[in-house]
Amino acid sequence: MVKILAATTASLTALIGLGYFLTTVALKPIGNDLSVIGKGKPVLVLVYENYSLAGGDALTRLSRVKSDYDSRLDFVVADLGVPEGRAFANRHQMINGQAMFIKQDGQPLWIRSIPADELALRSRLDSSLTAVE
Repeated sequence: MVKILAATTASLTALIGLGYFLTTVALKPIGNDLSVIGKGKPVLVLVYENYSLAGGDALTRLSRVKSDYDSRLDFVVADLGVPEGRAFANRHQMINGQAMFIKQDGQPLWIRSIPADELALRSRLDSSLTAVE
């Protein structure tokens, strides 16, 4: 019985450690600090609602490409579950799952849905960054 308990404890500890590593180091979650807008670097803001399939899928697609663009583009979530996120979405008439590409000076370049295809997403980000650099 003690061996089973020890093995279970070790397994749970390993899973927790792996989860911590993935969420803090490997995946580098997308933050919700909208104050980075207009601070000299382009920003892609995703309007996101927790527990929503559309927002979750878009967030997953952005997370897959984020590390390749971090040096040139900030990724931010406008969380509809907090006042600042709702205010951003309302001000720009955006809905869950839509994204806004914002130029270095804080002016929007476009509002669109995140493409389902990774190559299309990368192409859109590359062309948008080329347009503002």
